[in-house]
Amino acid sequence: MRRQLRSASMKKTRVRAPSGTVMRFRRKNPNYMQCGKCGAKMVRKRLRPAGAAKLSKTQKRPERPLPHLCSRCMRERVKAEVRGM
Repeated sequence: MRRQLRSASMKKTRVRAPSGTVMRFRRKNPNYMQCGKCGAKMVRKRLRPAGAAKLSKTQKRPERPLPHLCSRCMRERVKAEVRGM
Protein backbone atom coordinates (compact mmCIF):
# COMPACT_ATOMS: atom_id res chain seq x y z
CA MET A 1 0.00 0.00 0.00
CA ARG A 2 1.38 3.40 -0.96
CA ARG A 3 2.36 5.67 1.91
CA GLN A 4 -0.13 8.41 1.01
CA LEU A 5 -3.00 5.89 1.16
CA ARG A 6 -2.17 4.86 4.75
CA SER A 7 -3.44 8.19 6.06
CA ALA A 8 -6.57 8.41 8.22
CA SER A 9 -7.85 11.11 5.86
CA MET A 10 -8.41 8.47 3.19
CA LYS A 11 -11.67 6.51 3.27
CA LYS A 12 -11.17 2.83 2.53
CA THR A 13 -13.86 0.74 0.85
CA ARG A 14 -13.76 -2.88 -0.23
CA VAL A 15 -15.01 -3.65 -3.71
CA ARG A 16 -15.60 -7.09 -5.10
CA ALA A 17 -13.94 -7.54 -8.45
CA PRO A 18 -13.66 -10.66 -10.64
CA SER A 19 -10.06 -11.08 -9.47
CA GLY A 20 -11.09 -10.90 -5.79
CA THR A 21 -11.82 -8.24 -3.19
CA VAL A 22 -9.97 -5.00 -3.87
CA MET A 23 -9.39 -2.05 -1.55
CA ARG A 24 -10.35 1.34 -3.05
CA PHE A 25 -9.43 4.69 -1.52
CA ARG A 26 -11.00 8.12 -1.69
CA ARG A 27 -10.60 11.28 0.34
CA LYS A 28 -13.09 11.87 3.16
CA ASN A 29 -15.40 14.85 3.03
CA PRO A 30 -14.67 17.61 5.53
CA ASN A 31 -16.81 18.10 8.63
CA TYR A 32 -19.83 20.39 8.75
CA MET A 33 -19.30 24.10 9.31
CA GLN A 34 -20.01 25.13 12.91
CA CYS A 35 -21.42 28.31 14.40
CA GLY A 36 -18.69 30.48 15.91
CA LYS A 37 -20.75 31.22 19.01
CA CYS A 38 -22.85 28.18 19.97
CA GLY A 39 -21.10 25.45 17.93
CA ALA A 40 -24.29 24.28 16.18
CA LYS A 41 -24.04 22.54 12.81
CA MET A 42 -24.62 24.89 9.88
CA VAL A 43 -26.21 23.81 6.61
CA ARG A 44 -23.63 23.73 3.86
CA LYS A 45 -22.40 21.29 1.26
CA ARG A 46 -19.53 19.20 2.61
CA LEU A 47 -17.12 19.12 -0.30
CA ARG A 48 -13.39 19.12 -0.82
CA PRO A 49 -11.91 22.22 -2.50
CA ALA A 50 -12.07 20.76 -6.03
CA GLY A 51 -15.77 19.95 -5.62
CA ALA A 52 -16.55 23.30 -4.01
CA ALA A 53 -14.99 25.13 -6.96
CA LYS A 54 -17.79 23.80 -9.17
CA LEU A 55 -20.56 25.23 -6.96
CA SER A 56 -22.06 28.66 -7.36
CA LYS A 57 -21.10 31.43 -4.94
CA THR A 58 -24.38 31.21 -3.02
CA GLN A 59 -23.97 27.48 -2.43
CA LYS A 60 -20.48 27.90 -0.97
CA ARG A 61 -21.37 30.25 1.86
CA PRO A 62 -24.45 31.74 3.53
CA GLU A 63 -25.78 35.06 2.22
CA ARG A 64 -26.37 36.83 5.51
CA PRO A 65 -24.63 39.65 7.39
CA LEU A 66 -22.67 37.37 9.75
CA PRO A 67 -21.88 34.16 7.83
CA HIS A 68 -19.80 32.63 10.65
CA LEU A 69 -22.85 32.51 12.98
CA CYS A 70 -25.96 30.35 12.74
CA SER A 71 -29.22 32.16 12.00
CA ARG A 72 -30.36 32.10 15.65
CA CYS A 73 -27.11 33.62 17.01
CA MET A 74 -27.03 36.14 14.15
CA ARG A 75 -30.55 37.34 15.00
CA GLU A 76 -29.63 37.71 18.68
CA ARG A 77 -26.50 39.71 17.81
CA VAL A 78 -28.31 42.03 15.39
CA LYS A 79 -31.00 42.68 18.01
CA ALA A 80 -28.34 43.43 20.64
CA GLU A 81 -26.57 45.88 18.29
CA VAL A 82 -29.83 47.67 17.46
CA ARG A 83 -30.79 47.93 21.12
CA GLY A 84 -27.33 49.29 21.95
CA MET A 85 -26.21 46.53 24.30
